[in-house]
Amino acid sequence: MGNKKRFVTNMAAQLLSFIVNLGINFFLSRYIVNVIGKEVYGFVGLANNFTSYAQIFTVAFNAMLSRYVTVKLVRGEPEEANRYLSSVTICNVVISAVLLIPSALLCCFMQYLIEVPVQHMFDIKILWFLLFLGFLIQLGTNTFQTCFFASNRLDLSARRSLENYILRAVILVIAFSFFQPHIWYVGLASIICAVCLAIFNWYYMKKLTPSLRIRKSLFSARYVKELVKVGIWNSINQLSQLLLNGFDLLITNIFIGSSEMGMLSIAKSIPTQLLSFIGTVSNVFSPRMTIIYASGDKKAFLQETSFAMRVCGALCSVPLIGFVIFGRPFYTLWMSSLSEAEVMQVQILSILTLLPTIFSVYIYPLYNVNTITCKLKIPVLVSCGIGVLNLIIVYILLNTTDLGIYAVAGVSSVLLLFRVLIFVPIYAAHNVEEHMLTFYPPLLRGIVSSVLMIVVFRFVLSIYTISNWISLICMAAFCGIIGYAVNYYIVFSREERKKLLVLLREKIGRKR
Repeated sequence: MGNKKRFVTNMAAQLLSFIVNLGINFFLSRYIVNVIGKEVYGFVGLANNFTSYAQIFTVAFNAMLSRYVTVKLVRGEPEEANRYLSSVTICNVVISAVLLIPSALLCCFMQYLIEVPVQHMFDIKILWFLLFLGFLIQLGTNTFQTCFFASNRLDLSARRSLENYILRAVILVIAFSFFQPHIWYVGLASIICAVCLAIFNWYYMKKLTPSLRIRKSLFSARYVKELVKVGIWNSINQLSQLLLNGFDLLITNIFIGSSEMGMLSIAKSIPTQLLSFIGTVSNVFSPRMTIIYASGDKKAFLQETSFAMRVCGALCSVPLIGFVIFGRPFYTLWMSSLSEAEVMQVQILSILTLLPTIFSVYIYPLYNVNTITCKLKIPVLVSCGIGVLNLIIVYILLNTTDLGIYAVAGVSSVLLLFRVLIFVPIYAAHNVEEHMLTFYPPLLRGIVSSVLMIVVFRFVLSIYTISNWISLICMAAFCGIIGYAVNYYIVFSREERKKLLVLLREKIGRKR
């Protein structure tokens, strides 16, 4: 399959996977809030946050694995690729075994660390243990996914994820339909899906990259140290992300209460899916960017990066802006158990969560540039500094003002907005030894297009009354068409519009 067709296939698979996962979370979140309660719903997100705390230690050597294995395979060094893969896999298995004990202890004594509703304590403890166990299974087997990156077959990875989402939905529907409702069903589905995904990934590693082998004899601490030496900055970056928004639910639980934590968790549910979607779309370009960079063709690398910025921004900005503008009627229909004041609160928190992303969605592929060039130190230190500043400001505001939960959600968003608009494009240009303004043209085009969409969407909302799901869906479709038309003519140059049309025609022609 050619590179152009492969790109379209990867993108289509990722989009479909995202839509299915969004739909599952849409119905699941509503069901949990309406049947079990918004206080309990917040503990699902908090448990996922705790697993991200553990990833701080493992991301040091996992984050760079795909890059190193891919480069070694491209350069015809499969033995070296296998040494990296085997070393990291064995490390992951050992760490998973070690983390099992503290995870169990945390679940047993969690009431001494955070506020837990007494009537739901047993269910929440079982939920956490199952979610942690599912995470440890994924940690021990996630190196199998390297094959998708190395072979540029992210479409297959997305298909497996899609099947996993469907399996998760089936398990939860059966559990909640035929048995007494319990929140720990979410954890049970997590474990089953983790095992199935590991089996699928192992199969495709053998099929797509037959030269890759995981052998105990190939383990070498030297290879782990080499990855850690570069990847340690990914760990620090993970820590900085937690300082910015990874502790928000925990801070809310400790300083404000579990009920408010539930409200923040509801507000972050759809935005989290949207942010994950942006990262997924951005990562579609990562394998090809890595391959081009490894080949040494700098001009082609810059062209691919610029194109990735425009596609990522043009594709993702429409649902982002649409959700911000039509968020209030959406939450009114979605969470019918919430009062009007609670709906307004959730909407404001959602906007604060998405604020830095609305105009910075175009620069997401630039994060790949830092990883590909192995220049992570400076951006990580900047992010870490911003994260520490965020905690300090939030703590001061919680103790000196009545902002409460708005301070938790808002401070990090404002700080992130300055980082992504000013620092990220300049430093990415520095990494590839280009002028500091090299990556600003796509960003500026995107900002102009986004501002225009905000004005148009807001005007449409002011003249159209949304009273049910049909009217909301029709309005979203109408504004979506307008939004993508605006992006098509503002974000892309004439040559890039031709390139997009060629990609679509080739894909449609192949299907026919």
